[in-house]
Amino acid sequence: MDQVDVTTMRGGDLLPLLQHDPYPFYEQLRSAGPVVWAPSLGRWLVTGHPEIVEVLRDERFSADRRKWKGFEPIIEPGREGARSMLVVDPPDHTRLRGLVQQAFTPRVVEGLRPRIESLVREALDRAEDRGSMDLVADLAYPLPVTVIAELLGVPVEDRESFRRWSDALVGGLDPVAVSDRRAAVLAARDALATYLQRIIEGRRAAPRDDLLSHLIEAEERGDRLSGPELVAMGVLLLVAGHETTVNLIGNGVNALLAHPDQLARLRDAPELVEPAVEELLRYDSPVQLTGRVALEELELGGRRVEPGQMVMLLLGAANRDPRVFPHPDRLDLGRAPNPHLAFGRGIHFCLGAPLARLEGQIAIAALVRRFPTLRLAGEPVRRPTVTLRGFASLPLTW
Repeated sequence: MDQVDVTTMRGGDLLPLLQHDPYPFYEQLRSAGPVVWAPSLGRWLVTGHPEIVEVLRDERFSADRRKWKGFEPIIEPGREGARSMLVVDPPDHTRLRGLVQQAFTPRVVEGLRPRIESLVREALDRAEDRGSMDLVADLAYPLPVTVIAELLGVPVEDRESFRRWSDALVGGLDPVAVSDRRAAVLAARDALATYLQRIIEGRRAAPRDDLLSHLIEAEERGDRLSGPELVAMGVLLLVAGHETTVNLIGNGVNALLAHPDQLARLRDAPELVEPAVEELLRYDSPVQLTGRVALEELELGGRRVEPGQMVMLLLGAANRDPRVFPHPDRLDLGRAPNPHLAFGRGIHFCLGAPLARLEGQIAIAALVRRFPTLRLAGEPVRRPTVTLRGFASLPLTW
């Protein structure tokens, strides 16, 4: 690719670079150092793995975007509602996370294995009857959204509405807001909130043994969760509870198809599936970036960061940092150690990581085992987003 000058880059230039294939851009950016100031973007770009780990573990950086000097809310004043635990700091983050973390422990998630295996088997049975499939529409999306909907306690049959709302909300996460997405983001947020409020009222009248009912109980105690926080938590769990897995399965299978030697390696040694999924998470990460705001003047990667400045953490770049990963552009399903940052680090480490890992392992292993001649059946279509990287469509045959 042509040399890119980050000192003059505009948001409209950044989004296409990151959407299709961000890794050559990351490599160019890394050559300027692990921490680079982009004046036209008004933020620091961080590609270094150690530097990103430092930020994610340092309490001098905030997840609250409102503390950024350049903050421009996408939500209109008066319509904000409660904020997700993704963008709050302790003590609120500690309180909110504590309410749900027990539902996503490795032990609890392992108990979901039979249900996940059943859903994958049913999806592949249907695909085998047809002789082809769209990986996203037929497996990567319905699997995790069904699991999280059942766990949360919302009707699985509404999953197409969830997908429409989620697609719009994800578009609002990109680092340079696209003005024509604003209305869609607001409409989706309001629609999903209204939907969840209706489900919540039903659960108040008739509680069940599901996560939403347990959250309602916490809200009714009055000391741990407010009404608006309950809705915000439901929105977060429903959206974040499937998005990472959708993109993990899509990106992972696409990477395997592009590396036939590694696909054959997994097919011949299915016990490799756990390290294989870790490597697929590193190689083409479902979450490419996140952000933090400096709360005080400090040094990062030899650069002086001022209070109120935004630090954009390019997780996808860190996962190919040659200081940490030998031959970082090589897909190696047996890579060890593999300290990738696909799920972040620190107090905001992805709550659903154990679930995403298990779903990815079961789905990818079953797909490779069932269809040993798996191949593309058409041109894959990338999603038009950069924060979350994945496919809208991935046609397959065998």
